[in-house]
Amino acid sequence: MKLHDTKPIEELLNDLDFPAGKEEIVEHARRRGAAPDAAQALSALPPAEYDSMAEVLRSVPLDPAPDRSETERTAQRQRPRQGLAEHERPGRTPPIEEELRRDRP
Repeated sequence: MKLHDTKPIEELLNDLDFPAGKEEIVEHARRRGAAPDAAQALSALPPAEYDSMAEVLRSVPLDPAPDRSETERTAQRQRPRQGLAEHERPGRTPPIEEELRRDRP
């Protein structure tokens, strides 16, 4: 199960002194009895020195679609992308080129 919002992280780290490194943050959360999904989210933080709670919260990976089942997520990842990128689409010939072609013998 993935974390859907940052509220559990805020509650776990509300008494942590910043700046703090990733390992210190993870250890602090474990000592405070972090739920498995919160502990996993904190373990996924990039290794860095965090200056504030806001920095930690911006870096915590969240589940962007909590209402989707794992089957739906897998199907979306496997669905082929349709269409072409804008630069791959045939474009309309600019009017000046059309005019130049007409003037050629």
